[in-house]
Amino acid sequence: MLSPLKLLLFAVLVAAAVAYSGDMILERTNQGKIAPKTKIAYEDVNWDQDSGTIRIPMARDGHYWITLDVNGTPIVFMIDTGASHISLSYDAAEMAGLNPASLDYDQTFKTAGGLIQKAMINIDQISYKSIQMTNMAASVSGQGQMDVSLLGMNFLNRLSGYNVSNRELIIRP
Repeated sequence: MLSPLKLLLFAVLVAAAVAYSGDMILERTNQGKIAPKTKIAYEDVNWDQDSGTIRIPMARDGHYWITLDVNGTPIVFMIDTGASHISLSYDAAEMAGLNPASLDYDQTFKTAGGLIQKAMINIDQISYKSIQMTNMAASVSGQGQMDVSLLGMNFLNRLSGYNVSNRELIIRP
C-alpha cells in the first residue's frame, strides 16, 4: 500500500511533467525533426489595428512567444530580454532562406545552456503586422545547438515601448 506522502510525491511529479510539456506539444515534420506545434500554444497574440499595439499573453511555460516574418517566412520566437540581439536556430535560418550551411560560426556566445558557436548575419526584413524592421543584426546557432529562436533587445529597443502587465507583454510599434 502506498503511503500518502509517496502518493502526493507521485502526483506532484506527474503535474510538473504535464506543466513542463504543456506548451511544447510536438509533431514530427516530414524531415523527421521535432518542431513545436505553434497553433496550439501561441495563437492568442492580440493586435490592435488602430494603435498597432500587440498584446502577447504569457504561455504556460512562463515565456512570451510570437511568430514573426523573417524575410517573408514565419518563424516562432521566444521573446528574451536577456538576449542582446535576435538569435535564430539553425533550422529557422534554413527555413528563412539564409543558407546556414554556408555561414562562418566563428563567434562564441555564453547562453543559459552553456557556450555555443554562432554566425553573425543581417536580416533584411523582420515584421509582424504594423511592425516592420529592416537590416537587423542577428546570429545563427550552429546545427543542433539551439532549437528555439530568440527575439532579443536589438528588436525591442527599436520599438516605441514595451511593458508587462497582468501576464501580458504589451508591444508598441
